Amino acid sequence: MIISNKLYTTIFVAIVFWCVSSVSANDNKYVLPKETTNKYLATADRIRNHYDSNYVKLSGSAQNHYAVRMYRLTGEKYYAQQSGSEVYQITDRLNFYLENLDSEEWRDGQAQSMIDALSNTRRGKLRKKALMGTEDKRFALYLVYQMAKLDEYGIKHPGHEKFVAYLKQAGLHDLLMSADFIHAYAAQVANYVYWLKYTGVVDWTADLKPAFENAYPDDKDAELSKNQFNNKLYGLTHIVLADSNYYQQNVSAKAHAWILDYFKMRQDRIVEKSKEDIQAEIGLCFLLAEIDEHPTLNAMKKVINDAVHPDKNMVLSISGSDNLSSGEHRNVLAYALLNWPEKLHQGPFLMKDKKMKANLPLVYQQ
Repeated sequence: MIISNKLYTTIFVAIVFWCVSSVSANDNKYVLPKETTNKYLATADRIRNHYDSNYVKLSGSAQNHYAVRMYRLTGEKYYAQQSGSEVYQITDRLNFYLENLDSEEWRDGQAQSMIDALSNTRRGKLRKKALMGTEDKRFALYLVYQMAKLDEYGIKHPGHEKFVAYLKQAGLHDLLMSADFIHAYAAQVANYVYWLKYTGVVDWTADLKPAFENAYPDDKDAELSKNQFNNKLYGLTHIVLADSNYYQQNVSAKAHAWILDYFKMRQDRIVEKSKEDIQAEIGLCFLLAEIDEHPTLNAMKKVINDAVHPDKNMVLSISGSDNLSSGEHRNVLAYALLNWPEKLHQGPFLMKDKKMKANLPLVYQQ
């Protein structure tokens, strides 16, 4: 009996050891070799150095986007101090909107002007069609965007509450959740829905999943053109990115499993058929969900690292352009994917820093 007990104990320990070893091995299955990780970090440094040294050459919008994203990724105050120049322009625009908001005719005119300004490209025509007969809703969506831009810096316009009251009754839900609108503006739909939440208007985030599944059923993927497939991917990535408040916080992997699983199942087609900015965003979705090791994530890292031009130190456009401003979004995504931080930083909240607050319009100084 004693021998039997010893034998049982030995077998039990061996099984436990085998199980632990198996789990450990499985956990490390997708860990990149240190040499590969270092290569990716070096590539990220090349992108950052290129954009830092050419920052003054960027357009105003590209400067703000780059500075805000780099602050959230690095926490370096230098980037916070470089951001916020757009606040004056946004504030002036919102002042003008506040003065005219009560006029339905004015709102309709603003919306129509925005629709008329859309291009006559394939995408532009699709968007015009989706917006046809929507009265002032295109203006309402642009107002949401302007409010969200201020919210990025922790700022509320003096007319914020009046804007919120107007948006609550603007009837945006059915438009945003419609298949036609998602087909035309997939990424923007995710953005608008989360901006409405962050600016205190309404929370429709739970409606995004059924709306996207209705607009783009997975079993119809084979029927999607390359453009439609990319639009779907953009929309899915932006649900995750918007939930993170654009690289300010991690998201729930469980809540977004339907998106992450979709990327996993379509990995080969994504590599073959999508653009680099989408590929980078897909990788970032895994990182934001705190999934640091995954074959799809590794695939996106490789394709992005390989896409960085050896001499120009950036990911070029599809046409081969090295324009810094038009490529800023693509390249800040590439940097983030290849050098993901251990901690994300919220802000930059300009109102909380005395020196930065002093540079804001007088209306925010009180």
